[in-house]
Amino acid sequence: MSLFSIGAGDAVLRDGLEIPTHDYIENTYTGSNLTQVVFKRGGASGKIVATLTMTYDGSNNLTSVTKS
Repeated sequence: MSLFSIGAGDAVLRDGLEIPTHDYIENTYTGSNLTQVVFKRGGASGKIVATLTMTYDGSNNLTSVTKS
């Protein structure tokens, strides 16, 4: 585990889907499916600290969640 600075705060690098400190979330939908969640620090125009991308099969079942 290591610390690094993002904007005005520190975050801890960890494995998995843990999301760094944020104060704004932006959701994107395709039809009724949530396809992307963007986490930002510094409000709507702030720095992106993580993004979750969801994929679905042909029956609209969630098949994967990827963090970047």
